[in-house]
Amino acid sequence: MRSAITEADRAEFRVEGDWTQARRHRIRWSECDMHAHVNHTAYLVLFEDLRVAWWLCCGGSFGPGEPGPAVIHFDVRYLKAAGFDDEVLLTQRTPSFRRSSFVHEYGMWRRGDGLVCSARAVCVLVRSGSGEKTAIPPEVRRAMLEVDGAKDESGG
Repeated sequence: MRSAITEADRAEFRVEGDWTQARRHRIRWSECDMHAHVNHTAYLVLFEDLRVAWWLCCGGSFGPGEPGPAVIHFDVRYLKAAGFDDEVLLTQRTPSFRRSSFVHEYGMWRRGDGLVCSARAVCVLVRSGSGEKTAIPPEVRRAMLEVDGAKDESGG
């Protein structure tokens, strides 16, 4: 998943700003409503796919007793309707983190048209099974700092 955005993608999809992860996607019929518009929940699933791939690439895992990200807050701005068979670029970045939480920002950019949807998630790391809040593992913190350029707001 660790696919940095290329200058060609940036121009083709009219991407603005700094993004550390990018993935091309063609909108499937299963992601649309009866009017061929992307269903609101499909955006959330696509952004979740980015988050899961990012977590695994950072050294995280999913399994019994393992810590993993739980979304505690999600804001979405739907700017333009995306539809069936649109080619889009999904982007993600991690602007900041604390001891046990981090912020993710997402964008969906349509070829030749720019931003169609943006979102911001606040995630807390919890241990699978118990739901116990836990600190971000060192290897994930390192990836946030070195790859994502995230700001450490943990105060220590």
